[in-house]
Amino acid sequence: MGANHNNYMNNRILLVDDDKLTLNITTIILRKKGYEVETREYANGVLEQIEDFKPNLIILDAKLPDGDGRDICRHIKLSPHLQHIVVLMCSGLMDIMEAYNQQGPPDGILSKPFDMLQFINLIGNKLPLAA
Repeated sequence: MGANHNNYMNNRILLVDDDKLTLNITTIILRKKGYEVETREYANGVLEQIEDFKPNLIILDAKLPDGDGRDICRHIKLSPHLQHIVVLMCSGLMDIMEAYNQQGPPDGILSKPFDMLQFINLIGNKLPLAA
C-alpha cells in the first residue's frame, strides 16, 4: 500500500434534487457524518459535475424540473468510466420500480419522503467511510 492510500476516501456524495429543503437537510446530516457533499437542483450540467467532483455515490431524484433522473442513471450505469459509482434513486412516484427494470438500473431506491435513519443506514451500507 502506498503512502497516499489514506488520502483517497470513499466519501463523496452528489445530491441531485429540486427540493431545496431536502437538499439542505440531507447535506447537513451527511456532512456531520463525515461525507463530502455537493448538490445540484437540475439535470442540466449534472454529467459535467460528476466528471469534476468524481462522487462515489449519487442520490438522484427521479423527477427533475428539466429532465428525468432515470435517464441520468441509465447514462451513468452504461458508461464504462462512470458505472462504478453507486446510484440511489429517490422519488415519491410509485412507478419508481420501473427504474429497476431499465437498462442501467440504480443500485438502490429510496421512496420519498424518506426516513432519515433508514437513509443514513442505507448510505453507510453502500458507502462505508474510509477510516
